Amino acid sequence: MNNAVPNRTAGATVIALLALAQAAFGVLRALGWFHTGSDLMGQGLLLLPLMGVVAYARGVLIAGIALLYIFFAWGLFKGHAWARPVGFSAAAVNVLLVLSVLIQGEFIAQALLWIIVPVTVVWYLLAPAGRQALKA
Repeated sequence: MNNAVPNRTAGATVIALLALAQAAFGVLRALGWFHTGSDLMGQGLLLLPLMGVVAYARGVLIAGIALLYIFFAWGLFKGHAWARPVGFSAAAVNVLLVLSVLIQGEFIAQALLWIIVPVTVVWYLLAPAGRQALKA
């Protein structure tokens, strides 16, 4: 009989849950950037509204990364092969964003919290268990 639910390992479930947690925290962080952007839009003549637009753009970027993590978790739960490149993409963009924040002067300890899940996702996807879980 054909089983509707793919055989999923405990590791795949943990990675998918970590990706969903990263997405949830990313959405909260994006909402913070949107709030900051809306505060700046109503002040000043040119410079502060321009900074508000930059804050909105950063919020959109973070929300996009969160959406990639949601797609990755869903694909991993369902066992779809397309989840692998989506997971790599989400992790790579997340790492690049964390590196840019570090260059801008963010505290290393706070940036390390945002880089734990992407490194774990890449590690899982490169491990034999991750390659086996998402075979085409």
